[in-house]
Amino acid sequence: MFRLPSCRLLSWIAYATFALLSVPGRASATNNPWSQIKTPASGQSESIGGPSAGCLRGARALSDPGTGYVLMRPKRGRNYGHSTLIDLLQQIASELRANREAPLLIGDLGMPRGGPTLSAHNSHQTGLDADIWYFRPKKWLKKTRFSISEREKLSAPMMVDKRKLVVSRAFGDAQKKLLRRFAENEQVDRILVHFTIKRELCQHHANEPWIRKIRPWFGHDHHFHVRMKCSEKDVQCKTTTDPIPEGNSCDATLDWWWSAEARAKENENLGRQQNPIMPELPQACLQVLSM
Repeated sequence: MFRLPSCRLLSWIAYATFALLSVPGRASATNNPWSQIKTPASGQSESIGGPSAGCLRGARALSDPGTGYVLMRPKRGRNYGHSTLIDLLQQIASELRANREAPLLIGDLGMPRGGPTLSAHNSHQTGLDADIWYFRPKKWLKKTRFSISEREKLSAPMMVDKRKLVVSRAFGDAQKKLLRRFAENEQVDRILVHFTIKRELCQHHANEPWIRKIRPWFGHDHHFHVRMKCSEKDVQCKTTTDPIPEGNSCDATLDWWWSAEARAKENENLGRQQNPIMPELPQACLQVLSM
């Protein structure tokens, strides 16, 4: 006669699975338990751990459809975040709609319980990260619904000439205005952009306070990455291990990004993105995974 496993046995299995999958290199995108869960863990929003090694309790889904924004790549199911992130995106999107500006095109947030995706991202694990397309589609302003096919197939236009390592003609005032709107929000910790975009902003906005939050990074040539600060209530949350330095970072340190050393680091970073490993997650994530 078949008997259901005891609660103690289920707990042991969950713990053993978590321990195995917390060891770097033991898991892949195809057997990642975090990507198999389709519902959030109950409770208030709580970010646990850091952007590249953490999880999320009480996630909220970014509604689809929404007002003033379009959720791109919806089949990925990465439209979950901490309540502070969801509120910010909906707030800015509503302001854009009220001003009759082009809608936000929103890419990945996180999975229902956060955790490592083991594909496309090393971060986005605590519900505090969101990818926003630079593209400002004015012709979409009057549309209210977009098909799954449209949102899955449309490619985000490049904002960088990768051969010359300069911004392309596609990057203009509309993109700068959108970056500033996010950067001036007190809850935003930083925004990651391609280093050529950081230099372009430094050439025209170096004396403006918001430029400090704009951080140069690899990739991010067709979208920018918004990272929120940890909520004061989330005592197990770590925004980052790399605090933003003083000043606007428009100094000689920015020149490094055009060096041979930077190109080597860029290739190394690309390799990590293409071959992600399971990070060592906080112990509290075991409960989130098994709820």
